[in-house]
Amino acid sequence: MSSAEVWAELKEKLPYERTDEEKKKRMEQWSKIDVNGNGYLSLAEIDKGMRDVVDLPTLFDIKPVLMRAFQAAKSASPAKSDKDNDYIQKNEYRLLLQYLRQYYEYWLAFERVDTDGDRRVSYDEFEKAKDTMAKWGIDLSDPKAQWKECDKDGGGMVLFAEFCDWAIKKNLDLEDDDE
Repeated sequence: MSSAEVWAELKEKLPYERTDEEKKKRMEQWSKIDVNGNGYLSLAEIDKGMRDVVDLPTLFDIKPVLMRAFQAAKSASPAKSDKDNDYIQKNEYRLLLQYLRQYYEYWLAFERVDTDGDRRVSYDEFEKAKDTMAKWGIDLSDPKAQWKECDKDGGGMVLFAEFCDWAIKKNLDLEDDDE
């Protein structure tokens, strides 16, 4: 599947836009994922729903993306009860879909920088990705300063969570996602 086809599939299957058509699609997805009809989706229900209902098994067999999107959607609205912290409600579902798309984009970027595939980015990998990151709108003219900013915990390796926080601040945008 080409990069353009991947992004087209995501756009089709993650209806997060505020149009009537996309809202209808979201509500159809919601009702199929919320099989018990309790008005809440747990992380496990969302995980299963992405595979079985939304039909994105290969794209969303990436737990860090799912977990980051879930937490981001939860933190966007204040919890009214303890239960609100553990579940996505219907009014948060659009935001969850939007975050899934965003964090998937960051995951692809992270994988391109993490050339040895150990799910950690070393300084050498970071520095070697200078030209690639320039295409994403990131200036690495001073890679050491950018590395220090990205490696928030100073551990010498950047994990996906750190990369996401840094990418958000830098407004990272993959050149191949057409958005």
